[in-house]
Amino acid sequence: MSGSQSPNRADEAMSESSQNRQSEPMREATPRPGQATYKFRPPEFYGDVEQETNAELFLEQLNDIYDTLKYEDALRVTFTAFRLRGMAKDWWLRASEAWTLKNQP
Repeated sequence: MSGSQSPNRADEAMSESSQNRQSEPMREATPRPGQATYKFRPPEFYGDVEQETNAELFLEQLNDIYDTLKYEDALRVTFTAFRLRGMAKDWWLRASEAWTLKNQP
C-alpha cells in the first residue's frame, strides 16, 4: 500500500459527516423534562403526616423548580407523583385510582 492511495472508507465517512454538520443549522439541545429537573436535585416526600411543614416545603421546592423550567400543570403533577415515596406514594396510587374510577364514562 502506498501513501498516494485514496483515503479509506472510515476517513471518507468522517469527512462527509463533518461537511454535513457544517451545512446544517445548529439545533439547541432540548433536555427531556426529567433531565432538566434533576439538575435542581428535587426533593422526595415520604408522607410524614406528623410534620405538615415537610409537605409544604416539598411542594414549595418543587414549584420553584417547575416555575424556573416553565412546566405545564400536567407535567408538574406527573413529576410530583414520581417524587413521592413510602406512605405518600401509597396514598397517591389509591387517590389517583379512585379519581380515575369516579371520572370514567
